[in-house]
Amino acid sequence: MFYLTIQIAFLLALAIASGLAIGWWAGNKTAQSHTLTQETADNPFDARFRLEQCHRDNATLRRDLKEAEERAEKLTARLENSTQQDDDVLERLETYEIRIQALLEDLQMRDDTIAVLESELEQMRARSNNT
Repeated sequence: MFYLTIQIAFLLALAIASGLAIGWWAGNKTAQSHTLTQETADNPFDARFRLEQCHRDNATLRRDLKEAEERAEKLTARLENSTQQDDDVLERLETYEIRIQALLEDLQMRDDTIAVLESELEQMRARSNNT
């Protein structure tokens, strides 16, 4: 019985120590990332670079979306012209529809990011003009 009590106390102390160590490490990581975020937030060149990168990513996503939509349209036309339903064509069509939906969601997220970055850049320009 005494052995179990010692074992429980040891495991409890070990859990507390590991929890404190992980909490300290995570807090230190958060402080570093906050400092990095603050440094990049004050740099208009970095904000412009991020905005341009988002625009490039957005253009790539739009090209991918257009290609996927064209393939889906071709498969739909092929399926409509076919007298019997081809399971392979249906499966590929469903795959392209899922891909199109994922690309649309990613594109919307990128558009939102671009809007936020543009507003940040405008705020930085306004701050630099006031100074």
